[in-house]
Amino acid sequence: MNAVAYLKRHGLAVRLSGKRVRVSPASRLTDDMRRYIKAHRLELIAELASGDGLARRCNWTVIVPGYPPFTMIGNPMTHAEAQAAARARWEQATVK
Repeated sequence: MNAVAYLKRHGLAVRLSGKRVRVSPASRLTDDMRRYIKAHRLELIAELASGDGLARRCNWTVIVPGYPPFTMIGNPMTHAEAQAAARARWEQATVK
C-alpha cells in the first residue's frame, strides 16, 4: 500500500522538509496515525522524494525456491526494480 495515499485518504496532507516528514493538520492526528507515520517514515520519505507517485521501499521479502524467505535491504526502489535486482542475482526469485 502506498503510505502517502493512506494518509491522504485519512484527510492528511504530507510533505517532505529536509529529512523530516510533515503531516498536517496536526489536529487530525490520532495516536494510531502517529504510530503509523513513525513506522512508515522511510517509506514516506522515499515516496515523497521520488515525486512520481510510485511506492518505493527500502526492504523487500525475497523468496527463492529451496531457501527460506529473506529480506533484501537497499536504497528505496519500486517493486519492479526490486524484482529486477533480485532476479539479477537469483534467477527464480520472487519479491513480495
